[in-house]
Amino acid sequence: MPEVLCLRPSPQEMSKHNHTVSNQTQVDALSAQDYWDISHAVTRLFTEAPDESPPTDATLRLLTTRLGWDVGGFWIVNELRMALECAAFYSPTPDSFKNFETVSRARRFSFGEGLPGSAWKSRGVVCFPDLGKEENFPRLSVAALEHLHTGVAFPLYVGKKVLGVVEFFSLEPRVLAPTTQDFLLALGGQMGVFLERLSAGKSLEAANAQFLLVAEAASVAVFTIDEESTILFANSFVEQIFGYSPEELIGKKLTLVMPEYLRHVHERGLAHYVATGERHISWDGVPLPGLHKNGREISLIISFGEFLRGGKRVFTGFAKLRTTEPG
Repeated sequence: MPEVLCLRPSPQEMSKHNHTVSNQTQVDALSAQDYWDISHAVTRLFTEAPDESPPTDATLRLLTTRLGWDVGGFWIVNELRMALECAAFYSPTPDSFKNFETVSRARRFSFGEGLPGSAWKSRGVVCFPDLGKEENFPRLSVAALEHLHTGVAFPLYVGKKVLGVVEFFSLEPRVLAPTTQDFLLALGGQMGVFLERLSAGKSLEAANAQFLLVAEAASVAVFTIDEESTILFANSFVEQIFGYSPEELIGKKLTLVMPEYLRHVHERGLAHYVATGERHISWDGVPLPGLHKNGREISLIISFGEFLRGGKRVFTGFAKLRTTEPG
């Protein structure tokens, strides 16, 4: 554990933090090498994460221990709920803070609410030097019960976007040295970059899973194609409309289910759009003919949408029969 000195802050430090502190206030005394070692260790945890999930528990344990705090919390922004949710909680003496852990894990914090919400809103290091004097600290009663005194939080960010917050608490009064504040802010940017990359992958997996679930339940034919019109996905309903099973279509060109006289029109129109971004026809509710597996032309209503999947442009089409067709 790095050394934490029990010193009286200088008048300059007291002025900087605008807090009156006692002779027993703890002031961080970390060396440049300490900061470098911690940053390097965090980088290794994120880059060597075995399952591409954010290493929240290991990172929080490392930071809480190496920075000499009594309690740590790792919060992730849930973008659907627009709230911070507790992803990890750690203390070197866990039995001492069971109630605070229970309350923290059960809570969500909105933008600006509580210590983590304040770091989210300010996009900077936030210190609550005396939790008992803070009006914006909903967990106060439990923190007081377990004798927590000072709280600090810093955001995990990319640009202006905050993806999470890490918070620490101490039993004794504590003031951060300016160098530690600077380090935490820089570390938050470093962790934010890693968190964004991992979250993007997880979000993509979740989005794809949700898309597949909705598409399979749809009562219309759903196709996803790439920029060259190769079918990447087809739901099971395509068989009711076109006569092909999804397995027969995936990997083939979408022109397979078009009358021959429209195939070159589709290919030319798609290539033109990919090159210029200009559409020749509407993509919403267009009446067009399709081609059944048995060679029969069918009347359809077609809609298209454009999406990004893994950084690549794809198109999803929705087709339904314009009128009831014989089987």
